[in-house]
Amino acid sequence: MSQYSPAYLERLNSYPENIARFVGRIPGVETSTDRAAVINALTPIHLNAIEAEGIDPKYLRRAQQIHGNKVALVGDIGCSFPVEGVDGLICGGKADCILGIYVADCAAVWLYDPTTGARGLVHSGKLGTEGNIVGEALRAMHKILGSNPEDCIAVISPCIRPPHYEVDIPARIKEQLEKAGLHSENIIDSGLDTAADLQAFYSYRIEKGNTGRMLALFGRHTERPN
Repeated sequence: MSQYSPAYLERLNSYPENIARFVGRIPGVETSTDRAAVINALTPIHLNAIEAEGIDPKYLRRAQQIHGNKVALVGDIGCSFPVEGVDGLICGGKADCILGIYVADCAAVWLYDPTTGARGLVHSGKLGTEGNIVGEALRAMHKILGSNPEDCIAVISPCIRPPHYEVDIPARIKEQLEKAGLHSENIIDSGLDTAADLQAFYSYRIEKGNTGRMLALFGRHTERPN
């Protein structure tokens, strides 16, 4: 099992086709208040994590992440440049792409439908949660990919939590997931506070913006031609 497969992702990774990963803080990488600069510094390590799963980095799909509630359907055709104007990505069960979302206090939420194989990955911080991005993603998965929310599994990543933050983001996300139709037993919260463990995580608030970015990944195992 990959070093980037924490216990809270075991449910997703119990399905043989799934690659659900979370790349936390990387020791030795200098942090910065410049988001683009720190992502550039982290990119080689993040790409190595993808290659270690046997996936060509050209299959990586990322969102621009503007703290909104829009989601986009992505697939195998295209490039890894961030999809503009969105904070969430969805793909069909046969897509070979790997979804990627950056976080540094905000929550990443994995969404998976074992029936259709459809996957989603969203960036849900304070504003995205206010806009119910998980609900928007589930609606898109239902409309475009035929997923029924009651069949889906959701996992909430490490994120900032009370008392380090005034808004209980994961609690609100869980409420939104249940309202969308997910069964409570199919909602897994990591329970981890990014602001409480700077050895394992980056925290934008605690580090006052001079921080890195963690990477959530969601793809599938597949045989690809050479």
